[in-house]
Amino acid sequence: MIYESSFMPLFCRRSRMLSGFFIQDIVDNKFFSILPDNMKILASCNHGILCCVKRSGKNYRYYVCKPATQQLQPLPNPKLRYETVSVAVMVLGSDPFRYKIVRISRQGVKEPMKEYYTYRCEIFDSKTWRWREVERIKVRYSELIIDSVTANNVVCWLTNEDNVIAFREANELLYKFSLPEKVVEKSDLYKCKRLVEYKGRLGLTLLTEDGKMALWPTRGGQTNGMMEWIREEIVIDTENLEKHVQYHSLAGFYNAGIGFLKGFREVVFYRFGNDDSLSRVELDHKLRDARDVFQFRSDLEPVRLGRVS
Repeated sequence: MIYESSFMPLFCRRSRMLSGFFIQDIVDNKFFSILPDNMKILASCNHGILCCVKRSGKNYRYYVCKPATQQLQPLPNPKLRYETVSVAVMVLGSDPFRYKIVRISRQGVKEPMKEYYTYRCEIFDSKTWRWREVERIKVRYSELIIDSVTANNVVCWLTNEDNVIAFREANELLYKFSLPEKVVEKSDLYKCKRLVEYKGRLGLTLLTEDGKMALWPTRGGQTNGMMEWIREEIVIDTENLEKHVQYHSLAGFYNAGIGFLKGFREVVFYRFGNDDSLSRVELDHKLRDARDVFQFRSDLEPVRLGRVS
């Protein structure tokens, strides 16, 4: 029942939970009253907290915050001499409240005569209150990280060469695996590839050659620590959506039955299925587009964001 499209809105009303998405443009805005000026969201999670960075001239400071309770906590900085590629945040416990931040960085200048970037994986643990490097992985210069998602405490980054770089928190392992074989073989025919969380597991969404939306979930278990794609794709009929939303792209799932899509100057909640329906939200004129989308779910209880004692 938890994955039925009607479950999450009803659950949030009854339990006083907040659930939705933060939208961030490339241009600074003042929509988040808790965040100081020049603050940028880097990552979110479904346990109520955001990881942010504040810029002051040439200086940067990392923060974690819980918007629902107006809490803001400065953090030690990682090694900022390396270019930040992506950041993720995950909550590991509620009593005491414990979280980890995962940062992927790389050397910003291409080294002559070398064919690979070295990506560094750093972890901030609220228990130890420090950053430490845990893993490195080499990736070809032509292979770029596109987006990321966290599912079951595994952070996954999609690359433009149909691979996934994954970091598993349980054993602090950084590894790489490919997209489904069918997708790789016909890569040019599949558009708008994106990693998503679907029913608590990693999934891949894309547009098929005939313009339909398809979802490839992973299995619940893993083989040799690796994620395994389910053989058959789930095709989502979006014929009705095409009639009402221009230039749409899937940004994530509100739950298993409701997708969250970016459109032209709007975002859309779209209920899949026989009774498909949609709810549109027009973007404020100060938002040029929904450049960055961060899924968010939170209760209204204060937590200890400082060091776990």
